[in-house]
Amino acid sequence: MAYYHCSPTSGLTVLQPRKPESFDKPARVYMTTLLPMALMYGVRNYEYTYGYTKEGQIYLDEYFPNALEELYRGKPASLYLCDPESVETTRIPNEAVSDKAVPVLEEIAIPDVCEALLEQQRLGALVIHRYGELSTKMLDWIRRAEADTIREKNLLQANDPMSEYYRHHYPESWAMVEADEKGK
Repeated sequence: MAYYHCSPTSGLTVLQPRKPESFDKPARVYMTTLLPMALMYGVRNYEYTYGYTKEGQIYLDEYFPNALEELYRGKPASLYLCDPESVETTRIPNEAVSDKAVPVLEEIAIPDVCEALLEQQRLGALVIHRYGELSTKMLDWIRRAEADTIREKNLLQANDPMSEYYRHHYPESWAMVEADEKGK
C-alpha cells in the first residue's frame, strides 16, 4: 500500500524516523493514506487543526482569522509517495508510522500548499471551515483549548517562536491565562 508524507524539505530519498518538533510523540516516520491530511503537514506548525466527521470526512478548521492563507499561502512543499516494509496504525484516522527508515518512491513538488488544499476542497476531499463561519460555541472551545496549551507549555514565561505564535494568534486565550496567573 502506498502512503503519503509531506514536508517543507525537498530532495529526500529516504524518510528517517524523527521526533516531531512541537508534539510529544516518539521518533517515527509519520505517513498517511489521505492526500489532504498529508498536505497539511507540508508546513511546520505548532498545531494542525484538522479532524474527521462521524462519516470519516476530513476537515480543516481555521482557529484564527485567515489562518489558511497565513499558514499555507505561498509555501512550497514536497509530497513523498512511499511504500514502507511495515507500518503501525495510530489512533489518528488514516495515519501510520514506521520506526524504520522508509524509502521514497516518488517526490511531487507542491509549489503552494494553500492552493493544493483549496484544490482538495474543490474536489470534495477536504472541507474547510473558515474562522468567520465557526459557531460561538466552537470559538469558545478554541479559546479554552488554546489557553490550556499556553498553560501546559508554560508559554507565558517563554520568549521563543512558539510563545510569540500563541501570543499573536490567540490574544484572548493569552489574556485569560495572564488573568488566571495574576489571580493566584
